[in-house]
Amino acid sequence: MPTDNDNNTGQLFKAYTSTSPQEVAGCYDSWAEDYETHMSNVGYLHPAMVAGLALRHVPPGSRPILDAGAGTGIMAQILVALGYPEIVGFDGSKDMLAGAAAKNVYTELDQMYLGQPLAYPDDHFQAAVSAGVFTQGHAPLAGLDELVRVVCPGGCIIFSVARVYLGSSFQDKSDELKDKGLWCQIDASEHYDSTPLDAENLTAQVFAFKIN
Repeated sequence: MPTDNDNNTGQLFKAYTSTSPQEVAGCYDSWAEDYETHMSNVGYLHPAMVAGLALRHVPPGSRPILDAGAGTGIMAQILVALGYPEIVGFDGSKDMLAGAAAKNVYTELDQMYLGQPLAYPDDHFQAAVSAGVFTQGHAPLAGLDELVRVVCPGGCIIFSVARVYLGSSFQDKSDELKDKGLWCQIDASEHYDSTPLDAENLTAQVFAFKIN
């Protein structure tokens, strides 16, 4: 018999097996109404972990901050409470964006896909954050190229990495951007379980990079 946590994470595992940005967006559209309840039930940690590293390296009051893969706006709620007054967000799911808009914590919200060109100018943001997005079936690691482009020199990108990306795949991408002189790593969390109240250990790590 399925448990409550099986129901809570079933949509997440559907997202992990998505094969296109449109498919993963459709998965989140169908999940949007119950998303925060389900993720709260499994102790979802990515937004808090990303916000913790952001607070270390991005001075409160910095603006604007980009929330890449905004979902229902959990990340922006935390950042605004911590003293970041101008959060711009985007997501591929229109229904998740509707939930984010209802929180009234973003100065701008757009429907875009991480991994495709972003409609923002070069060097526009003081920082970018991304929680729970660089993982299996979600945004490709190539999406980091656009985040590097839109964050100004001296600014930071703070993001979680999980599942099949965590390890050599991410290390290769990190080294590529470092070798091009585009960024340098300034911090990383320890490994953690992103859904600690669920039976399966979903290991993740948060990284902070400074843009050169």
